[in-house]
Amino acid sequence: MNQVLVKHAERIMTSAEIQAKGIEISFADGRRGLVPYSEIPGVDSDVKIADVELPNPYLIVLCTKSGETVSLSWDFVRHYSDADYRPGVAATTLAGRKALGARIKRLRESVGSTQQGLARAAGIGRVTLVRIEKGEQSPRFDTLASLARALERPIEELVHSGQIGQEIAGIPVEVPGPGGPDFEPIQIRGESLSNTVLQDRR
Repeated sequence: MNQVLVKHAERIMTSAEIQAKGIEISFADGRRGLVPYSEIPGVDSDVKIADVELPNPYLIVLCTKSGETVSLSWDFVRHYSDADYRPGVAATTLAGRKALGARIKRLRESVGSTQQGLARAAGIGRVTLVRIEKGEQSPRFDTLASLARALERPIEELVHSGQIGQEIAGIPVEVPGPGGPDFEPIQIRGESLSNTVLQDRR
């Protein structure tokens, strides 16, 4: 008989409770944390929480007394209960920026273009391109699209190698879908790159 284990099951959310100053969350690994109302997007001092739901171990849904709902993902909540999680996210994001920059540089060199030439063709500053290639700056999505056009490559080729869902900008993704413990899409200045790529391929 085959046995299938849930990956990272020890870190799933197990309960959520309304408190006076925020939502108290418990995890299967014993960690607990309070997410302050003041730091929840869409919730301010005038918004009253009527109920809290945990439809799956990676998502919390807050129901306000006015009938609106606010969703909190696993990764947002984990910040408030695990001191080691935030540095890990920062390290993953940095690694993603560096992988993205290295891929853009490799594609630029493969077509024999200089940084000045590619920057001019993409309509961006050379210094901006230098910072992107070094992994010091996350490009805006429109900048990334301009670079892809200038390189005459599909945007997917700039942001990943391998199949979507397995690797994003060079970083293996182990959890199948947003909200899981190791799902950390590369942020392209306000847009989730993984979602954008998936939409482009449909």
